[in-house]
Amino acid sequence: MGVNSIRYDLSCAERQTLVSDCAAASETAAIALARFDERVARAEPVLAEGARQRGHAFEAQALIGLTGGLCPLEDLVLHDASMDVRSPTREIARAAAMLDERRRLARRQPAEILNPSALRQRLGITEPEDTDRPDRATTPWEIAKQIAAPWDRIGRNDHEEDQADEDDLDLDEEDDHGDPAFAEIDALLARTRKKLDAWNDLSSDEGRKALRLRNPAYDAAGRLARWQQILEEGRGLPAALAAALALDAWLWLEPSERAGELGFAFAATLLRQRGLAVAHLPSVGLGLRRGKFRWSPHQSLSVRVAGLLDAFVEAAGFAQGDLDRLSLARELMLRKCEGRRENSKLAELVDLFVSSPLVTVQLAAARLKVTPQAVEAMLRELGGSLPRELTGRKRYRAWGIM
Repeated sequence: MGVNSIRYDLSCAERQTLVSDCAAASETAAIALARFDERVARAEPVLAEGARQRGHAFEAQALIGLTGGLCPLEDLVLHDASMDVRSPTREIARAAAMLDERRRLARRQPAEILNPSALRQRLGITEPEDTDRPDRATTPWEIAKQIAAPWDRIGRNDHEEDQADEDDLDLDEEDDHGDPAFAEIDALLARTRKKLDAWNDLSSDEGRKALRLRNPAYDAAGRLARWQQILEEGRGLPAALAAALALDAWLWLEPSERAGELGFAFAATLLRQRGLAVAHLPSVGLGLRRGKFRWSPHQSLSVRVAGLLDAFVEAAGFAQGDLDRLSLARELMLRKCEGRRENSKLAELVDLFVSSPLVTVQLAAARLKVTPQAVEAMLRELGGSLPRELTGRKRYRAWGIM
């Protein structure tokens, strides 16, 4: 969604203008996020855990929607539990990866996530080498390897050039005998093959195993360094405004060539670090997906940041409503538990429905330490308050509050 440039200027005048234009929106977003976070912190543990897990699933689905993909929530939850009804699509697999990523980030401390070395490691960016470090070759075998390395590279380069010449000769022969209408296509394929060969090392087993299609001139390290500077410049700003500015800079700079959705998780982590979301990881992408605002690099900085702040408010409002629905569903199911014996497991089954996005007979039997037949009987006792069945099958069924 961003532009391929590491230029992202934020002068003092623009900083003051941004603070004055987005002061009201920043305060509104901070209040909305703090209210929901406080409600999650004060809620019963089963409701709080259910709200967190559902927020992760909603966020993964929304991030796929922002890229134009289709990801039904039921298919995502079933794929996460390895109970796919149909073959998972590429969007479902991506959403499942995002879901796992958010769960890992929610378990870690914000300072550990936003650490520069941790960010480089997560994005696959190698740290700059220390040229002042002395050579580590101390044994005769290591010295011999370093001496022989340049000659090995020269031989390998000569072999690659000879092989390229042979490939070009074979291609020219094929073009002479082929249909002239396909000459342009053959030339394009030849240029593409040369470009990929220049990016990858095909002369060794290690190089062939580490094939990549990424542009080596992308300068991911420079983009990430500029984004980290934006994080430092936003330390004096209000928490919500700093998170919106960090997300805007991520969408503009695109530090990761293949994992652009991580910017939303990092912005939510910044909100946790600044104290606006201590009890949960906000669903920033969900608010942007549900709102009317659409981020574009052609808009002004104040318009972009104000739109992202409105997305924060939308995300907090949706989370409040979802927590209300979850509380109502739990209350309706608990009514079926009235008058039961003290050793009844029905209330525990209700809490399992609330805390987990998906429940199966086998999962309930293992968690409650009862037989599958007992779980089937309790499901029948819930009657009309039983959550919706997600698979549509008569066997290997699953239920969840969607």
